[in-house]
Amino acid sequence: MKKKVSKLAVLSMILGGTGVFFALLRAVVLLVVAIPLGPAALLSGLLAIWVIRRRSATLRGTRLAIWGACLGIIGTLLSMVVLAGMFTGQFDPDQMRQQQEGRMQRTASRNAMPGEALTNFTSNLPIIVLQTEKDGRSRRNGTIARAQFFDIKGDAHRASIKEKPDHEGLISFHPRGNTSLHLPKHSYTLHTLDAETNQTKIGLFGLPKEEDWVLYASFEDKTMIRDVLAFQLANKMGRYAPRTRYVELFQQDASEPLSMRHYSGVYVLMEKIKRGKERVNIAQLKAEDASEPEITGGYILKRDHGEDGGKRFRTERGGPYFFVYPKPEEITAEQRAWITRYFKSFEAALYGPDFADVKTGYAAFLEVDAFIDAHWLVELSKNVDGFRYSSFLTKDRGGKIRPGPAWDWNRSFGNANYYGGWQTQGWYSSNLRPNEICWYDRLSEDPAFLKRCNARWRALRKNIFDPAKINATIDQLARELEEAQQRNFQRWPILGEQITSNHYVGQTYRDEVQWLKKWVERRIAWIDNEMGEGRAR
Repeated sequence: MKKKVSKLAVLSMILGGTGVFFALLRAVVLLVVAIPLGPAALLSGLLAIWVIRRRSATLRGTRLAIWGACLGIIGTLLSMVVLAGMFTGQFDPDQMRQQQEGRMQRTASRNAMPGEALTNFTSNLPIIVLQTEKDGRSRRNGTIARAQFFDIKGDAHRASIKEKPDHEGLISFHPRGNTSLHLPKHSYTLHTLDAETNQTKIGLFGLPKEEDWVLYASFEDKTMIRDVLAFQLANKMGRYAPRTRYVELFQQDASEPLSMRHYSGVYVLMEKIKRGKERVNIAQLKAEDASEPEITGGYILKRDHGEDGGKRFRTERGGPYFFVYPKPEEITAEQRAWITRYFKSFEAALYGPDFADVKTGYAAFLEVDAFIDAHWLVELSKNVDGFRYSSFLTKDRGGKIRPGPAWDWNRSFGNANYYGGWQTQGWYSSNLRPNEICWYDRLSEDPAFLKRCNARWRALRKNIFDPAKINATIDQLARELEEAQQRNFQRWPILGEQITSNHYVGQTYRDEVQWLKKWVERRIAWIDNEMGEGRAR
């Protein structure tokens, strides 16, 4: 008599396999469903094994039952780990990027802009028109285009494409970013060029002359305010952060008349992080600088994603740290070795037994006040990329390690659904992993540092971190954007849609701004309460 496969064994395999499948999809609802499927598969499998042994003459399927039970356990454990990670910060939502790309592309492209010729477009924001040829001339660092820059002017304080451009010339540009490269609205690095396509310094919209710029596409942050706000706060704290200007951008095929079909939306023109008198003002490091004191600076480094290309170094406790200045292709082997040794010496001092010694401890290597300011800017805004990704550090000649300039603040002020980023309570720094810039935990073991850090918070709260003043800045920026944001969200109809790591999803622009203001008030109130109860970070 031919043995039949136990139905309980089949059920166990189905339940276990389904649990693993749901867990791998990483959707919250399916993860919740997958958790009880594991115990059900295990119970079915054990019961199947018991029945098969009692009826071994007519039933088979022991291995099937074992596999089902094992898959069930795996599915449950995997679901619990992913769910726990989502709520405790150990799960990075960038892993779900590919699942969201198609939906975002459909959302962003569903409302085409009119194609009629545009001859009298005006805006209360400056206007940039990039004109590219069909053959798309290119150079080593981007596509060459002719650019027109129209600033606001006149009694009406408006920019108009009918007027003569305030600057017209060649530029090169290319898409930039990490996660943002997979969003439909791209950010760009832009270089101003002369007629021979050599980089040349130009002052744009009243900003100091330079040749390296960024056109930042605020997409995840629907207020389009968070980065600008953070940079302004850093400036008020006495720290350099990029100067910015809101602009409206058109990207036009030079063979076609300009129309709203070429409209790219609201962008933030900002200074690119680089060495210079008006940017990061540190000493020039030349190739021949191979010994102290010349070799001691200046350096600009960036702690960033480990998978990024480029020259970098690691220490036993941190990294990767990427070379920004000198450029990766220009830094010498001696300079690379020297700055690596310096960071290792800093770590040895920070984690050594005499770390609080003012002459030989961490203070001999770290600009403490600069670190405290960076710490409070990150904690105030709960920037979930803070001290992790796109985190700049500088070291001037004869100076110490200095965090900054501030950069990449789109996932801040509540605009993140991981690491507790949406919550106004909780300290962000507790989420930092050992290889990230997690120095605060060790520094806070020094009572003198903690006293200094807490005193700085109280000083900032009297003025710069006054929630009424911060929200007044938010209102001012929102008023500046009120007209152009309507065109931006006609081009990119994403209001009411969750984009990447959004936690709050407002139905209108006003909803997004009001939520941001309430978040700021509640976040500062929570920190104040913690400071008052002696639990300061």
